[in-house]
Amino acid sequence: MLRKLTVAALLTTISIAPAAWAQMDHPGHATPVAQPAAGTTGTVNAVDPAKRLVNLSHGTIAALSWPAMTMDFMVAPGVDLKPVKPGDPVAFTVGKDAAGMYRIETLTPVK
Repeated sequence: MLRKLTVAALLTTISIAPAAWAQMDHPGHATPVAQPAAGTTGTVNAVDPAKRLVNLSHGTIAALSWPAMTMDFMVAPGVDLKPVKPGDPVAFTVGKDAAGMYRIETLTPVK
């Protein structure tokens, strides 16, 4: 008899717990939202169209509190990489995607 009560109590707890968890507040665990882009200029060092990756040397990006540096950036799906090649000066914007990762949102050669 005690075993049946223990099993019944356990099954009740297991079946109620997910509903209780769903109703809890989760401060700090909000769904990430894409952030506005910040623009600057730089120089293309390398382009990898297959990986949608560009290596750029850029100046300070004040909106992101980033110093001048050289780094790899993922590139948003709508950005055309055909017009850029290593050595090209470019204007570009960097934004955060919904997953919180920085990526190139626009990339334009500067003539």
